[in-house]
Amino acid sequence: MNGRWVINLSIAAEALPVMAVIARRTGEAARRWIAVAFAVWLAQDVILWWMSIHGRNNHWLIHLGNPVSTVLFLGAYAAWTEDPVRRRALQFAAFGYVLVWAGIFLSVEDPNTFSQYTDPLRALVLILVCAWALVRAVMTEPPPVWRSAIYWVSIGLLMDFGTGLILAPVSGRLTRVQPALVVTAFYIKAGINVVAYLLVTVGMLCKPRPSSTGAFSSRPPSPS
Repeated sequence: MNGRWVINLSIAAEALPVMAVIARRTGEAARRWIAVAFAVWLAQDVILWWMSIHGRNNHWLIHLGNPVSTVLFLGAYAAWTEDPVRRRALQFAAFGYVLVWAGIFLSVEDPNTFSQYTDPLRALVLILVCAWALVRAVMTEPPPVWRSAIYWVSIGLLMDFGTGLILAPVSGRLTRVQPALVVTAFYIKAGINVVAYLLVTVGMLCKPRPSSTGAFSSRPPSPS
């Protein structure tokens, strides 16, 4: 059975967080950064889809798009941060990531095939940031934490980046010897992405909480 429909569904699901921000009409900067990141993903994937059905190599576009979306996601978490030291650390992390990405991309990465280095780097950076944000949200957000946008967004992004950490480099090594396995893996990943994007959308629809201090707040955890 052709699983192409799952890929198409995952691409369409990228529009949901953008639509959620428009529907919620929130002025929260972090959610707007997230929405822009998903809009970039959507535009990129539509172009990738068009290139693939016309038999054109589209790996180079993925390589170039990764730092854009990564900086946008880091910008979102920086905007969620009230503590100026942590906010500045995230901003420096975004700048440092771009420098490291550029160095790797220009030296050892092959833009015409699956990423062997920069894609895992992107996933690892965002996994660490999202995991830390989730832990801080559970510890510092006013209860119930499931009403917090950062809680759902972080879970969704962790699901996305966590399952994709080694997908690109492994696919690059298996695509010639086990192409069917690689295709199946991407179908499964697309299905996971649909669930992840739905979770992010739930977060984008959460009502803004004026009392929230943010996942990177300097406020100490509430006593149990």
